[in-house]
Amino acid sequence: MIKVLILTCLWLLATPAKPQPAADTDRDLLSWNEFYKLQWHDFQGTPDEDSRGDAGAAVRIKATPFLVKKEIKYDVHALFDRKKSWARDKSPSLLAHEQLHFDIAELYARKIRKKISELSSQGVDDIKIYNNAIHALLLESNAFDERYDLETLHGALSKKQAAWDQRVGEALAKLQRYKKPRRVIGG
Repeated sequence: MIKVLILTCLWLLATPAKPQPAADTDRDLLSWNEFYKLQWHDFQGTPDEDSRGDAGAAVRIKATPFLVKKEIKYDVHALFDRKKSWARDKSPSLLAHEQLHFDIAELYARKIRKKISELSSQGVDDIKIYNNAIHALLLESNAFDERYDLETLHGALSKKQAAWDQRVGEALAKLQRYKKPRRVIGG
């Protein structure tokens, strides 16, 4: 029931990056989607010798900067890595616990999008200020995620798990405005 939390992939340059060979393929990564819940077949990795617990959801937040008419913008995603996520046990309650780790990543992706919007509306044009704000939220996300596992005993305490489900659901709803817009092609 332990989760591997990988939060970063924060690019520090605001110029378009050259394509790099990716360690992860697009099929290995799931972008958070309110209409899709994790399934056990998404956990395709294997635990290493040091892995404890019954499952590990590898999630991360990716924030990539770019410029639009000299204005700093970011593309922010909450991602689940299928190849790095693993499970020994496959109970429905454990899957729900791991899903909430992914939901927490989305919650903090929304907080990052909100912060970026605030900085942009203030006319901030220094990428270091954006990166520092994002970094602070990533650290806060790590602490929040660790507290989730501690308070729920990795999902074993069902009442605490239910309280966290409600807490994160309400927080996501409050930040609905900052969810990743869906792009419709040919609509």
